[in-house]
Amino acid sequence: MRLAARRATARVLLLAAGLLPGLAGLPAGGQLPPPPPPPPPSALESGTLTELDSCVARYGNTGCAGRLFAELLCSTIAQPRGLPQLEAQLQRQYQQAAIDFSGITPQQVEASAVYYYAPMLCPDRSSTIRRLFRPT
Repeated sequence: MRLAARRATARVLLLAAGLLPGLAGLPAGGQLPPPPPPPPPSALESGTLTELDSCVARYGNTGCAGRLFAELLCSTIAQPRGLPQLEAQLQRQYQQAAIDFSGITPQQVEASAVYYYAPMLCPDRSSTIRRLFRPT
């Protein structure tokens, strides 16, 4: 998949998830939001919750949304898939995780995914993902 097509797919995913009225790249001044706090001990460790069920408790609303989006970006860069199934997957994950998007900007989710979680989750693909979100 060409870089322009990947960039368009990534942006459409954010739009479809209801996170983007428009995409602006990094927040003003090039500052990234602070990384989420370390995860607290949770029921996930005892095996009673799934990862999505405890995502918000572990990473906060913005961190959870960014991490889920980064996971999707990492897997999409590795194996391109159809946009409709990607949109549906991201929506299902956001709903299951019960993310409260009030007060969260698209730029915060994007920056969290692209500059914080993607390098952790798929370091070999993170530079490609950063190029997708570079302002044109």
